Amino acid sequence: MLRLTTLTLALSLPLFAQAASLKDHELTRMLEKVAQESSVGTPRAINEDILDQGYTVEEHELVNHLSVRAAHAAQMRGNPDTVRAQLARSVCGNTGYRQLLARGAVLRYEFSEYKSNRPVTTERFSQGDCTQ
Repeated sequence: MLRLTTLTLALSLPLFAQAASLKDHELTRMLEKVAQESSVGTPRAINEDILDQGYTVEEHELVNHLSVRAAHAAQMRGNPDTVRAQLARSVCGNTGYRQLLARGAVLRYEFSEYKSNRPVTTERFSQGDCTQ
């Protein structure tokens, strides 16, 4: 009986791995589609301080590239908790983003200074960030 159980388990492992691989592939394809659609019309001003440079995908992360004016970058660096809280409200309040997170995606915001591209901050959000 132990041999039969071991054999059954051994034969089913590739099926589980294949299912996980298919799920990962589907998530990546979905993220690539979202990135492409969301990048239409970029760069675009979000407000007078923030310029949306578009989206890319890195593995299971949907990355939003944003440029900010130097003065705004200084404010962001001085108030990292406020920046994270504001982004979390935006992400968790968006049904589409929450659906992506539920499928295992991570949303990443990459902020850099306009023109110099000097890094400002990076924030990542996963499903657990919206259940707190």
